[in-house]
Amino acid sequence: PGKKTDLYVKNIQRTVIMMGNKAEAVPDIPAGNTAALVGVDQYLIKSGTITDHEGAHNLKQMKFSVSPVVRVAVEPKNAADLPKLVEGLKRLSKSDPMVQ
Repeated sequence: PGKKTDLYVKNIQRTVIMMGNKAEAVPDIPAGNTAALVGVDQYLIKSGTITDHEGAHNLKQMKFSVSPVVRVAVEPKNAADLPKLVEGLKRLSKSDPMVQ
């Protein structure tokens, strides 16, 4: 279980429903849809418990006992795009628990 030092009380700036390559800001997300929460990325690293109840307990982080299936080397087409590639890979690694 998490510790109280892992608890942040923050407002979500926006909820966004994902539809293909489009995103639309909405007041709530219907069950079964993929959503994005804007304003919490600096507090969550790969996983976390989000609730509107301050007395809630953190859910235990899931442990994956599998190793990566695919390894890929990537490089930018233009050397000037290297910082963008690095930032994108950092975001991917932060958001997906299976990315190393």
